[in-house]
Amino acid sequence: MKKILNYVSVAVIAAVSLASVSCNPVDNGGETAAEKELKAAVEEYVPEVIYKIYGNLADATSKLYDQLAAFKEKGLGSASQADIDAICTTFLDARAQWEASEAFLYGAATVYGIDPHIDTWPLNKDKLAKELSNAAVIADLDAEGADAVDEVGVSNLGFHGIEFILFRNGANRKVADLKGKETDESFYAYNVSGKDEIIFATAVAEDLRNYCWQLQASWDPNAPEARVAYVEDELEMNTTMDNGLTFGENMLAATKAGSTMATWQRAVSTILVAGCSNICNEVANSKIASAYYATDPDYIESPYSKKSYLDFLNNILSIQYSLYGKAEATTPSKTCIMKVLESQKYSGISKLQSTLDEAVASLKACVASGVAFVDDPDATCAAKAMEALNALDAELNKAAEFVETL
Repeated sequence: MKKILNYVSVAVIAAVSLASVSCNPVDNGGETAAEKELKAAVEEYVPEVIYKIYGNLADATSKLYDQLAAFKEKGLGSASQADIDAICTTFLDARAQWEASEAFLYGAATVYGIDPHIDTWPLNKDKLAKELSNAAVIADLDAEGADAVDEVGVSNLGFHGIEFILFRNGANRKVADLKGKETDESFYAYNVSGKDEIIFATAVAEDLRNYCWQLQASWDPNAPEARVAYVEDELEMNTTMDNGLTFGENMLAATKAGSTMATWQRAVSTILVAGCSNICNEVANSKIASAYYATDPDYIESPYSKKSYLDFLNNILSIQYSLYGKAEATTPSKTCIMKVLESQKYSGISKLQSTLDEAVASLKACVASGVAFVDDPDATCAAKAMEALNALDAELNKAAEFVETL
């Protein structure tokens, strides 16, 4: 089943009325004091949050592919558990960077279909078993790498296809298990070896890296030239919008001719609604609720590594980083969105901060429980997290409504 998200498009946000009369005096440059503060917040957020996290993601997925390619070349005959453990560590780092980027899915990740391509679950293991038992498919994956991954089906690509190979029951895969036949129940009727699985994982990791390079290049105009050239020339993927700008340049050019962001208010509303509110709502009402209420018990993210709660926590931390102005921030920067709300005397600032704190704390409690979401999807901590996340979501939307009046 393909992951379904309730994205709020930039076009919808553009339709919101931003024509309210401002109480902020206009300076000689045509900007109010509030607009100057909003501009400064966006100018910090784009490079310090988006460029940095997408850069980290591109680096981590590059390392993951390189490690898997080297492991495939080395062969299981001389492989050690240390080799697998190192790859698993890199995978989890890459996974954390991706989850920490989900508060800004409104850009290239959605427009170019990158999010569903690299982060769909659950896997179609029946199809995967059938294709990995096909000698011709394995030969194509071995020789062509990313160019052949469509043969195993889109639902088996990205993070979760690799996760299935590297982790089982919340633990790193054992080299001894990879040296034998795949024993997952979906594979009983097929003969799939660990060697076949590593060939598959390596090809998918190359594909994952390519799309993460596209993410970086599509936002950051200063992304490594070699990556940009590879994405544009070799892969023939888009890296700019119809206006010729990267998504980062477009947001930083708010109010200027050609930018889709007509005002700084719109830029910040996009961050708050299409970005932060969107992922907050998804974590509460899709990622957790679907399994908690058993409407779709298979809709559990990261079941093989058993890192669902960590995924959810990183999603909400991506909201914190967006509000605080810097990746990995634990306190607001001097020019961040939270400081703008404070400066403009937003009456809901304390409630926004407290609901953010409560949402983060609720998911940290789930992680600390020691019981994986996949093992107990209707846990009390999951219910508390949903409640806290929905409260935060409401406050994010209220803050966006206030920004529209500035």
